[in-house]
Amino acid sequence: MEWIKIQTLYDSEKKALKTANIVATTEARLANQQSESQYEVETRLEQVGEQWQIFWRKVFVGNKTGCGGGCESCSDTMPRKNMGKILPFRKPSV
Repeated sequence: MEWIKIQTLYDSEKKALKTANIVATTEARLANQQSESQYEVETRLEQVGEQWQIFWRKVFVGNKTGCGGGCESCSDTMPRKNMGKILPFRKPSV
């Protein structure tokens, strides 16, 4: 995939790196939700004059293994978990 440029310029490499990590985490979570395809998000920093700019892209890494819930080969009547019992706290008697 193409590199996507974030328009914001950062004063320090440290700030840009912190933001790049946030972008990578967020985009990876969005890309891998309820999907058979799995992606990894790459980031890179480039220095523009005295400031730093972030670029990122999604890279296809494979397909999810296991049940994705789409083939409907298993029954819909799977046993439900029992809900826990809530125990009320007693007020201490003074």
